[in-house]
Amino acid sequence: YNVRLFRLDEKIGQAPHDFPSVFSFFLPEFIPAAGPAFSAQLAAPEATILDMPKIIGIQNGMISMIKYGLSDCNSGFASYPGYKGCSDNGLYERSIGHLARVPSGTTIAEMVSEVSLLLTAGRLSQDNRDTIEAACSSEPDYDAQFRCIQQLIVFSTEFHSTNTMQKSGESRFVDTSTGVTSTEPYKGLVYLYLSGGTDSFHMLAPHTCAPINVYEKFRAIRGKNSLSEGIGLKMEEMLVINGNNPDQPCSTFGIHPNLPILQTLYNDGDAAFVANAGLMSEPVDVNNYKQTLGQLFAHNDMTSNTQKVDLFDEFFGTGIQGRIAGVLKSKGLPTNVFSISGTQVVNVGEPEGVAPFIISSSGLPDFNESPSISDMDTVIREINNATRKDSGFFAETFASKLSEAMTSHELLKMELDAVDVSTTFPDSGLADQFKMVAKLMKTRESRGVVRDMFYVSQGGYDTHSNMQVNVANRFTELNAALEAFVAEMTTQNLWNSVTLVQFSEFARTLDPNSGDGSDHAWGGNHFHMGGALAGGKVRGLYPDDFVQSSSNPLALSRGRMIPTYPWDAMWKGTAEWFGIADGSEMDTVLPMHSNFPGKTYNAAELYSS
Repeated sequence: YNVRLFRLDEKIGQAPHDFPSVFSFFLPEFIPAAGPAFSAQLAAPEATILDMPKIIGIQNGMISMIKYGLSDCNSGFASYPGYKGCSDNGLYERSIGHLARVPSGTTIAEMVSEVSLLLTAGRLSQDNRDTIEAACSSEPDYDAQFRCIQQLIVFSTEFHSTNTMQKSGESRFVDTSTGVTSTEPYKGLVYLYLSGGTDSFHMLAPHTCAPINVYEKFRAIRGKNSLSEGIGLKMEEMLVINGNNPDQPCSTFGIHPNLPILQTLYNDGDAAFVANAGLMSEPVDVNNYKQTLGQLFAHNDMTSNTQKVDLFDEFFGTGIQGRIAGVLKSKGLPTNVFSISGTQVVNVGEPEGVAPFIISSSGLPDFNESPSISDMDTVIREINNATRKDSGFFAETFASKLSEAMTSHELLKMELDAVDVSTTFPDSGLADQFKMVAKLMKTRESRGVVRDMFYVSQGGYDTHSNMQVNVANRFTELNAALEAFVAEMTTQNLWNSVTLVQFSEFARTLDPNSGDGSDHAWGGNHFHMGGALAGGKVRGLYPDDFVQSSSNPLALSRGRMIPTYPWDAMWKGTAEWFGIADGSEMDTVLPMHSNFPGKTYNAAELYSS
């Protein structure tokens, strides 16, 4: 019989044969954003997926499994089996299958003890046993009590960790405040991550260049010869833009034909590029590039450090958007941080900073729809009340994350359910993420914020084979999503208040491999867009030579370019526009920026207003 576990990746962050990356579901170095594990810098890989949507998803699924069997009832794990309704009567009429055990105990205390042994190896605290017994004793019959006990125990931290829990006797406090009221105008910052390492020289290519013919050098390094056209963009297929920068080796450049939105916004002054940029701790060339901190060309390390922009770990475990949010909070600017694509280090700040929201692109389902007992949410919170300092660190991590998730879910769902967008978004995962960003922006006043930061991502850029076809498909999806997002921001009259910045862990080799693909490299081109930008310019410095030689200080083998400009180049002016002052605030947000004199842009250079 075919058992369909429906969209498990969206519900719990894991699914068979559906890894989010080559590193599976968990990051081995992941440290939770708050709590004792963060303070002690203890890695907790499973906490990678311990965010609000997935906590709600797995708990909804567990409740559904216990009450209805394996089905789609109330956000259950399975698909609709095609018959019957959802009834919490112990008959499991709509299920594909169900949990079957007849408890040996005859009293509710004996049943709690038995389920505790089965699900927590007996670790369930006496305090939680007493709470569960009292809550489930009101159920009308023996079977209903047994189902109630199972539901409450799967909400306990003893079920989700191997630690014991020592309660302090106090209620757990969940901070839902965003700060003081501010008269600052609203601004939104969207971080678009193209995952896998984008072939960004296929996004922005040289066109008309003099006195050096950079285009011919580009086509040659991309594999053009008498037998093959290679993988480089042809001049006739490019969307041409003026570089508007006398420092560049080319007067015009070409954008990939599947990204017309970039050409349109660039020509309108609402988009710009920084050429040959990348993750750097200090300026380097071919003679000393190995002293760059971090594991060059490695997906996981370059991804993490691109999101942190702190290679010296001055603010260990934090990401750039998390640090921005922390500084803004300290200045009294109410700020929220969201990821629409899972837990991301870019949004992690200091413990006293702003806790990030993690939500799915499809929005928020009901939590514990049709509860078995009338005060069930209250009982769940009581089971996960505040703990003592000597309580298990990982037990406390789950208890705090669950409490935060329940509170955040309740508040945010109420707001999101009340809004919608005016623009029709295309049917794609990335477009769904942008649509959710647009909906969240509509809730800014009710959330009481003047600053929002968002993380969205698109995968599929690890193009070791068939690069041209794969990138073309990715760019088509990207273009449609960006077009809809820009249209919606214009409709909401927010386009001048929003900046989108695009990053990827690295660029790719210009020299193709034998499978018409490109491999891991370093420096590349990236873009930003927004109505307030002083766009229409290619900043940074596009390479005029791609071949490794004794006279080329920036080219490694196979056309791997050493960046001329750091990620800090775009970030500094963006952060200033967003409210970060130069000096100590900027040193917190961009602790490496002073290593690059003359290679970063301030707000006056990047923005027209």
